[in-house]
Amino acid sequence: MRKQKPFTVSLVSFLLMLAVVVTIGLVGGRHIIEYLQGQLVEHGVSHNQEVIAEMQPLLEHSFQDGVAAAVIAANFQEFIEHAEPFGVRLFLIDRSKGEIIADSSRREKLPYPLSRLVDGPVQQLDGRPVHDLSEWRGTGWRNSGPGAIELLSLQPLSLPEHSQQQWTLGVSSDLSELLALMDELHLHLDLVLLITYGLIGLLGFLVLRWVGRRYESSLEQQVEARSRELEQAQERLLDQARLATIGQTASVLAHEMRNPLASIKLALSAVRRSEGFSSREIHRLELVAGEVDRLEGMLGQTLEYVRPIVRGKQPVMLDALLDKVLALEEALLAEKNLRLVRSRCSQCPALRLDSEKMQQVLLNLLKNAREASPQGGEIRVSLEADDETLVLAISNQGNELAQEVREHAFDFFFTTKARGTGLGLGLVKRVIEEHGGSVELCCESGKVVVRVFLPV
Repeated sequence: MRKQKPFTVSLVSFLLMLAVVVTIGLVGGRHIIEYLQGQLVEHGVSHNQEVIAEMQPLLEHSFQDGVAAAVIAANFQEFIEHAEPFGVRLFLIDRSKGEIIADSSRREKLPYPLSRLVDGPVQQLDGRPVHDLSEWRGTGWRNSGPGAIELLSLQPLSLPEHSQQQWTLGVSSDLSELLALMDELHLHLDLVLLITYGLIGLLGFLVLRWVGRRYESSLEQQVEARSRELEQAQERLLDQARLATIGQTASVLAHEMRNPLASIKLALSAVRRSEGFSSREIHRLELVAGEVDRLEGMLGQTLEYVRPIVRGKQPVMLDALLDKVLALEEALLAEKNLRLVRSRCSQCPALRLDSEKMQQVLLNLLKNAREASPQGGEIRVSLEADDETLVLAISNQGNELAQEVREHAFDFFFTTKARGTGLGLGLVKRVIEEHGGSVELCCESGKVVVRVFLPV
């Protein structure tokens, strides 16, 4: 079953459900019809008893009044000749002679033998056979034809002792039309039930299929979410592996290079103060000293990158950190004649931060904005906050960045600078994410914008 397609599983489930529902429906319909038929028979028996209860006193009173038996039989025959159109057959049995002396159906010339009253065997309602109609009393039934049932009710009359007559009043009612109607009702009921249950089953199938698709969609979304989580976890593992590599490299560099670099820098400073060098030679010494400073800065940046985040116990205002960084960048901004537009946030709350790391983040962002800005350009720094997030935006004028650059700007060792290390924005991303925030880079209306989101 697990290897089947979802549609096949749904179709098989629908057919099984439809088979169960139809079976239950047909059995239930059969039960209803049988119950109605039982009620119909009970109603027929009750009706026969009511007719007997109406006719019996008339015959018994006639005997009590001294009317001759032949006259009573003739009068009764004349009276019951119109009873059959009302759905019943009335007859009188003379048990002493075993004859029918009155019959509303007039099937034979009166009187006629009791044996010809009915064409087949009679059974009691409990299924026991009736062997002698002349000695039996109560209600029974017989099959009067295919699908036809006739109810027979016999009641002996209570005649005076001086009368030597032994009469039994009988009532017969034919249920054939009613039973045929019940069969037709059964047919229509089965059709209605089949159509109804078919529609219910179809609706159930559609609902089941819809739920199945929603469930499949939910599973696909969960799989996609889990895949994204795995990809992110893999990226984090790769980042951690890179960090470990950088940390090991930084430890080696710090141990092996710092002392030689300090010695070289000290020696170059002494040489530069010496006399007897031409301006060209001094320029070359300054270039070498600059390279030493660059190597020392790269080493310091690498060590700073792998240093763990330690949040301070006291909350810090981000605007205060911006003041410090802007003070450091002020002279460098003036060299390129860059205009700074600052928007403070008086409503922004203080945050528990690693102040040194966050200051380095701000310094890297402003440095990138400064280096990417044209001469005489503008840099905008704004800070805003809502109920849950503090947003820092730094924008500069410059060329629009390519899609690849925007996508990989925060990756480790990715750089577009000829002499860059690719660690600056990587440090920004690591520090911001370890503070629970996020960072994005985009281009808007000819400006390059970096936004930092920090949770309040």
